[in-house]
Amino acid sequence: MHDPMRQWECQDGVDFLKRIGVRLGDNLLDFGCRVGHYSIPAAFAVGDSGVVYALDQDQNPLDQLMLKTKQYGLKNIMTIRTSGQPTMDVENGDTDVVLLYDVLHYFTRSQRRTLLRNAFRVLKPTGMLSVYPKHTLEDWPSKELRDLSISDVEREICAYRFALDGLHEAVISHDDALVPGRVMNFRKR
Repeated sequence: MHDPMRQWECQDGVDFLKRIGVRLGDNLLDFGCRVGHYSIPAAFAVGDSGVVYALDQDQNPLDQLMLKTKQYGLKNIMTIRTSGQPTMDVENGDTDVVLLYDVLHYFTRSQRRTLLRNAFRVLKPTGMLSVYPKHTLEDWPSKELRDLSISDVEREICAYRFALDGLHEAVISHDDALVPGRVMNFRKR
């Protein structure tokens, strides 16, 4: 039986992350990783010479992710349980890529500023911030982004020392399904 999420995690997601700029040897931080629908393909994309920091506040999804890493034979994912706050417990300037995929809607504007400040702090000078701004006015409005457009989110990110570096549209993972989505990449200014 064909499993679309397995196909995403082992192939399609890997190809997608490589297309947006994830490279072999990168250190990547997946903030709000849940069960790893981006952490797993990221681990394949960065290879054995890279590391994936998978951060989530809930232990159960992190346990599921670690089970999958064993099934896939991956040894380059480090899970980190967070407090649910917009903090990142990794070294300053140590990360090549930060993924903020489908997480911004959980945070107030003030918390998003803290999250962006932390992303800026952990990213290398040439690092990339990649954002999947789900739940905006255009895309299932919910929680803290329900009154914001994608353009509003882009302006908010750019106001915090980031510059838009590209848009990527594809069928991507959202929760446990594959849906059309748009990812925005930013670089430090």
